[in-house]
Amino acid sequence: MIKYQKTKTLVTKPNNNSANAIAPNIIYGCFGGCINTYCYMGRYNGKRVFVNENVNDVFESVVEWEKTYTKVPDQQDPVYTMVDISCNSDLVMMQKHMTVPLIDYMKMYDDHPNLNSTMATKYPSLLKLDVNHFNKRPRIRVSLMPQAYATVLEPKMQSISSRIADINRLESLGWEVHINFSPVIIYKNFTEEYDNLFREVKEVSGTRHCEVIFLTNHKFQMEKASSEAQELMARSNQVKNERGIMRYEIGLKTKGINKFKELYSQYFDLDNIRYIF
Repeated sequence: MIKYQKTKTLVTKPNNNSANAIAPNIIYGCFGGCINTYCYMGRYNGKRVFVNENVNDVFESVVEWEKTYTKVPDQQDPVYTMVDISCNSDLVMMQKHMTVPLIDYMKMYDDHPNLNSTMATKYPSLLKLDVNHFNKRPRIRVSLMPQAYATVLEPKMQSISSRIADINRLESLGWEVHINFSPVIIYKNFTEEYDNLFREVKEVSGTRHCEVIFLTNHKFQMEKASSEAQELMARSNQVKNERGIMRYEIGLKTKGINKFKELYSQYFDLDNIRYIF
């Protein structure tokens, strides 16, 4: 179900992970294959999609927020205030449903002297936009996990190998391409699977900055997920707050982070990891 509307939720939220801020939603909802497994938005929204038509209002919310913000060089970017424009949807996949072309919306950020845009996608093959004419390179974060896990947790989505193959193509179109290792799954063959993934990334696309986010789970998602997906996500089961958010037990997660970094360092410089949690 798609509903077109004008959003009244015009709140730009400060952030300290992928971006300096998260813009109000242009689209809330998605048709991606992970909606019934780990998708954060899917916990409460299911298959409803809300498309917000008042794009200028959304952008002006970000502009007003930026006036109160003092940018300093940080792990998000040394110069520009990075704004995640696609927090609750994969805009690359969903761009055909937007009421303005995606490139026009991104150009609003490009034309602003202090702002730049960033978004993550699991469908880089659908991103054809040439942004070499932009004043500054927008950032795209290509989401990756081992294919054995993606087959279960991201059914019928773009294959991992083809996502990796798209990285160099996107860079040639003017994008700043980072990798989003998310969600990281701790499972019995964890080390072998990620070792193979790092090797493929190294061979095909070379070195890229990345972010690393271990699986966050939720009882609603576990109720919807297939038995295979439940098994993969089962160890992320420590309830963290009253909302029912579950994560890996701290000792297990610490060991997982250390092992991830050990494997990663065999292929890449650890300084390429912008953040890991």
